[in-house]
Amino acid sequence: MFEQEHIAQLLDILGNRNRRRIIELLRYKPCFVTEISDRLLLNPKTVIEHLALMQKEDVVSFYQDEKRRKYYYLIQDFRLSVEMQPKEDPVQAAEEKKEEETFQILPLMDKIGQIKSLLDAREKLIEHLDAVEKDIDDKMEEVMTGGRDVLKNNLEAEILLSLIYSPLTPIEISDTIGRSIPDVTASLRSLASQGYLEAHAGRYSLIEPKKPAAKML
Repeated sequence: MFEQEHIAQLLDILGNRNRRRIIELLRYKPCFVTEISDRLLLNPKTVIEHLALMQKEDVVSFYQDEKRRKYYYLIQDFRLSVEMQPKEDPVQAAEEKKEEETFQILPLMDKIGQIKSLLDAREKLIEHLDAVEKDIDDKMEEVMTGGRDVLKNNLEAEILLSLIYSPLTPIEISDTIGRSIPDVTASLRSLASQGYLEAHAGRYSLIEPKKPAAKML
């Protein structure tokens, strides 16, 4: 049986929507940080923080493949079962009465029309999101292929892409792209010397390209 303190910690883990999404994803198969980030559209740094918390509570662990990439997996799974005792809530009763009155006022077909409009709007959003994700994939592929002409290796391109979301430490970059810390550190120095990155308080970030000054007429 779990102790009360451990139960409270597990409830705290489940209380966060993104941690629940990560657990749900890991139920299907082990994943590395970038994979979780891409699938759930989360900042890699946020993913690392959630995984570190769940690893501390023995919810997840990881193993490394031949490329030293960390794959996280569930070491214990759990589901909550809550028993509810019905009790009349005066506020809820008032809201239900208001909804019932509203339903009587609005014709049934009007409500169906509203549902159809919402479904149509959702489909458009999904189509737009799919197009955006395709554009992101295309641009990332362009960086990986085009970077061969200006960068020393693919690792430098991977590091630049990992810093799109936010500044990261060398350790966080290593966890994100699954490369060794010495290799990452050496590439960070190279990219900084080429003017792609800058370091502040132990974190590396992309340097924004300078826009050409407007010509005076």
